[in-house]
Amino acid sequence: RPCAHVCVFRQILRLDSCQRGWRLLYILTAFHRCSDVMKPFLLKFLQEACSSPGVQYQGIAKACEQNLRRTFQYGGRVQFPNSMELKAMLAGRSSKRQLFLLPGGIERHLKIKTCSVAVDVIEELCYEMGLHRVEALDEYAIFLVTHRGDLANCDLYTEHLKQTL
Repeated sequence: RPCAHVCVFRQILRLDSCQRGWRLLYILTAFHRCSDVMKPFLLKFLQEACSSPGVQYQGIAKACEQNLRRTFQYGGRVQFPNSMELKAMLAGRSSKRQLFLLPGGIERHLKIKTCSVAVDVIEELCYEMGLHRVEALDEYAIFLVTHRGDLANCDLYTEHLKQTL
């Protein structure tokens, strides 16, 4: 895997394929945990790209850094993106609006990113309801309604939403 990160670095440094290299790094940091040896170098590279004034790819560098941190925190996504998600990521779109049904028939659309996990949605909904205590998060869960109408429970910290929705 370190070899994959190095190959993407090379592509980023080539002017003719820089944008494609950043998009590949975005996907790689969302799906694969780099080695512990590579992590400090990758983080430094991404942090420098984020903080350097006038750098063209600051936004995607920040997204790659967030993906990398979340991959180390929650683990990488298990399932690879489907063709539609992969095309969207290669086109520079990394999030989608997802409908969530709340008790009482309330519908709420939230932005789901490549590395979003169930607890992210619960945190956002609790914040909107004015619940700012960490203990409030333990009171809520997310259930998925399948096409057949079955219910499935999401693990709060390991279930990446884009791979289950």
